[in-house]
Amino acid sequence: MRDADATSEPRHPIQVVSRRTGLSPDVIRVWERRYRAVSPRRSTTNRRLYSDDDLDRLLLLRRATLLGRAIGQVASLDTPRLRRVVEADESAVQQAPRAAEPVPGDPVAAARFGAALEAVRALDGERLRAVLHGAAIDLATPVLLQQLLVPLMNAVGDEWLRGSMRIHHEHLASALVRALLDALRESHARSFAGPEIVVTTPPEEQHELGALMASVVAAAEGWRVTYLGPNVPVEDLAQVAVERGARAVALSVVFRDRDGDLAAELLRLRRALPDGTALLLGGGSARRFEDAARLAQAVVVDDVALFRAELSRLRGADR
Repeated sequence: MRDADATSEPRHPIQVVSRRTGLSPDVIRVWERRYRAVSPRRSTTNRRLYSDDDLDRLLLLRRATLLGRAIGQVASLDTPRLRRVVEADESAVQQAPRAAEPVPGDPVAAARFGAALEAVRALDGERLRAVLHGAAIDLATPVLLQQLLVPLMNAVGDEWLRGSMRIHHEHLASALVRALLDALRESHARSFAGPEIVVTTPPEEQHELGALMASVVAAAEGWRVTYLGPNVPVEDLAQVAVERGARAVALSVVFRDRDGDLAAELLRLRRALPDGTALLLGGGSARRFEDAARLAQAVVVDDVALFRAELSRLRGADR
């Protein structure tokens, strides 16, 4: 058993805590200031110093948010009760046949959606960045993706098609959402060593936000993610999957002119992948290719909940 005085000794700078917990320094500071999650001491030079107890608590809070709890729901719990909540949630996830789905109609997500859309309309990049950053802190990752980021980009696309937004509106929104997704994937990937998944888009598919979201979801679910960006040739994708020993390959298809090409590419990819490597097809146009997916023994997962459920099923099958 660790000595109580030793575990409460303030000795870890915020950069060390960030590396060990997978939380960015900004998130740690906001959790302190807004939710009083931990109370670090200050050094003689006014630097934050955290104890082992603080570090353990932040790890528990991160596990809770990955399991779908909003930080505002759990930050006020004392550490023993927080640990019991996290262990109960993890046990329930392991026993459930499907991954837990986001709470429908989250009011915080709805408010952030409205604020983000207004910021895009106003071409106010700083305000949009602040709204997205705050949402990433306050919302569990599945809720953030399914109830804010996906609806936001769909709304921006719809307004662009109707002519009420221009291409620069879409570029602004895409750039800031992409930056957030990159940061989330990096944060979630720091402390996991689960099965490998390779994420990309099919050849000629340049829209990568769906694939980026898939990579964030997989990392948050404990998978090791190799993200290849968009438009990867089938042979190269299969080679990466083989070299990485991937348990699954996930493709996102958003816009596709020639349906027949994708059907042929899926079949070629299936033949090139080792037996036992799952093939997942998501994105806004995935349902158009259900017949082709069936022939290639691929599973269509065209929303966050379905994708999480399939990742959970694959991990359960491997136990």
